[in-house]
Amino acid sequence: MENMIYIVAPLVGFIGMMGGGYWGVGCGWVVVPTMMIFGVDTLSAVGIGLLQMVPSTILTVRKQFPEIGWAKKGYGWSLAVPIGAGALLTSLIGKEVNSEIVEWCGSRPIQWFLIIFIGLIAVQTISSRPVSDDGGSPSISHRKSGIAFVTGLATGLVSSMLGVGGGILIRPLLVSGFKVPEYFTSRIVRLLVLVTTATGGLTYLFRAGGIDYHVLGLSALVAAGGVFGFPLGAKMHGIVCKAGYAKHIHKSFGIVTISVPVSTILDMYGYGWLSRILMPATALVLGIYLWRFTRHAAKHPACH
Repeated sequence: MENMIYIVAPLVGFIGMMGGGYWGVGCGWVVVPTMMIFGVDTLSAVGIGLLQMVPSTILTVRKQFPEIGWAKKGYGWSLAVPIGAGALLTSLIGKEVNSEIVEWCGSRPIQWFLIIFIGLIAVQTISSRPVSDDGGSPSISHRKSGIAFVTGLATGLVSSMLGVGGGILIRPLLVSGFKVPEYFTSRIVRLLVLVTTATGGLTYLFRAGGIDYHVLGLSALVAAGGVFGFPLGAKMHGIVCKAGYAKHIHKSFGIVTISVPVSTILDMYGYGWLSRILMPATALVLGIYLWRFTRHAAKHPACH
């Protein structure tokens, strides 16, 4: 079982990051429980979930960076920068906050926070509608930029505490809160996932005795699959979006937001083994479904 993790890790990275590239999010929600199935401790699993996203996302983010919307008062400067700045500040302290809460109160407060917060996101995702893309990047007010910064502070903290990459929080905010079209949403989220995972992940890599090579090695193995999965998912996203199925991208993300709190509840009430199996199984089924739907969208574009 212990040695199997070195074989499974690249496959987990590929499947998880394919979905990550499709929605513009990370895949800590599947990597963390999978690592724990194979006996990796919680803090190391969170670190692996964060660190593996950096090499997986960096090339795609670099390619799409100019397409975020960098005109004056556009989405880049008005939303991506303040959210990223806020996340950068707090992602460095997530591990310490995580450790303190667990020491004083146990893991229950963190678990309930995750259930309630992600549960609200699930309801919002399922009930909301994506914004139509008019090809432009309208100006964002200073007030909204300030809200974006505060949201970034919360995102960086939660991301580094739970190892979820931040995209699961940022995506609904951009779509419903700021009414950002799908084309720009996915690109902004991919950039911010890179920011939060890089800064937060480093805090788990360096421990009292120096570099944790076990975390580093497993992160590299997961990323070995992710570097192929993430750009593939981003390409699938482009095909589906171009075919006129932006609503599907938004709605299918709701499956992830439902799976996370369900898995957490199972873990809280003594079904940890079922909780950890649920997330990889969900990722596998979703991966197959997204691939098949992309093929369908390419052959049958929606009417515009």
